[in-house]
Amino acid sequence: MSTTLFKVTRSHTAPDTLGRAVDWRTLGTCSTTPDDELWFPEATDKATTRDAITVCLSCPVLLLCRQAAADEERGDGKQSRYGIRGGLTPAQRWAADPYTQAGKGKGGRRLAPCGTNAAYDRHVRSDEQPCDPCRRAHNERNVQVRAEARHRRTTTERSAA
Repeated sequence: MSTTLFKVTRSHTAPDTLGRAVDWRTLGTCSTTPDDELWFPEATDKATTRDAITVCLSCPVLLLCRQAAADEERGDGKQSRYGIRGGLTPAQRWAADPYTQAGKGKGGRRLAPCGTNAAYDRHVRSDEQPCDPCRRAHNERNVQVRAEARHRRTTTERSAA
């Protein structure tokens, strides 16, 4: 009884018959603007900022750009945001970020991340259903508080006796 082995070969030069998706960034108005300085004006240069925002507002991929900026800058501070993106200044993007207190209209503190007791409280205050990590953190905190209360009660009883 003999075993025959077949050698399988694959061609690495097969033609690419599938069209590749066009990157939305190449469709942006900013990609065809010769002046890159337009997108990074000084904070005090209101005229250049207005010009950049005007160009952005006519862009066919404005919403995709805005979403990409939001995804990339999620939770970052105001100082780490640069340039005009999606027709918004860094301060406007920071204020619109729902992951900062500024995005909730509360002055600019960072929100506690999910999975903490503070985030659980935030869910409850916002009339939201707490997520599983927040619920676990809240339950763990309750166990800890009860254990501390039992410890205080037993030490108080011992010192009274």
